Amino acid sequence: MAYKVQDKSQWSRAEHFKFYQGFTHPWYNICTNLDVTELYNYCKQYGHRFSHAYLYLTQQALNQCEPMAYRIVEDEVRIYSPMCVSVALLANDETVRFCDVPHKPIFKQFTQSATEVEKRVKDSTFILEQFIGKEMRQNTIHMTVLPWVDFTSMTHARDTKHPDSIPKTALGKLTQEGEHWRMPFSIEVHHGLVDGLHVGQFINTLQGLFNQPSLLDLSN
Repeated sequence: MAYKVQDKSQWSRAEHFKFYQGFTHPWYNICTNLDVTELYNYCKQYGHRFSHAYLYLTQQALNQCEPMAYRIVEDEVRIYSPMCVSVALLANDETVRFCDVPHKPIFKQFTQSATEVEKRVKDSTFILEQFIGKEMRQNTIHMTVLPWVDFTSMTHARDTKHPDSIPKTALGKLTQEGEHWRMPFSIEVHHGLVDGLHVGQFINTLQGLFNQPSLLDLSN
């Protein structure tokens, strides 16, 4: 995982970082709705998997918004690149599996890789011991998809005994309103690293990419 270390002595938000580091719960959550009309219709027209399309464009947005790549590791603030997505999947036994989708700059490569990884992960058994003692992957965000729920608020499970600055995101039920389609979107971030301004910039970037679905094929 490639990263650079933030020089805190030259960092404009160094004091804000120290302030929020003292909190027992330094994370905050924002929920909104994303208009997925253009993306959904484009995927139907050209036979793309909608889930892979929004995961790929989320990856693209992450790599355009540097604050989303900030991570706290021991006493350092690191900036990772490139960023990718880890998504929770439902296996055939209706239990969750965690799927790390590798970074791919081209959508065709991304969807091929995602298909292979998803199958392997769904076919595997969830065993607690496979996570014990392993270093948490930092160049990613954690995403869950709740296609059954048109939620308006969201919280995520966290182990507050261990440092964790990885953003948690969620997408909800695809809902039609007239000719438009939308999905609720939740994002939870560490306030020592990311302010509301940065969350807003990331959401606007993501929405802009969803509004330009032809980017999926321009990248091929």
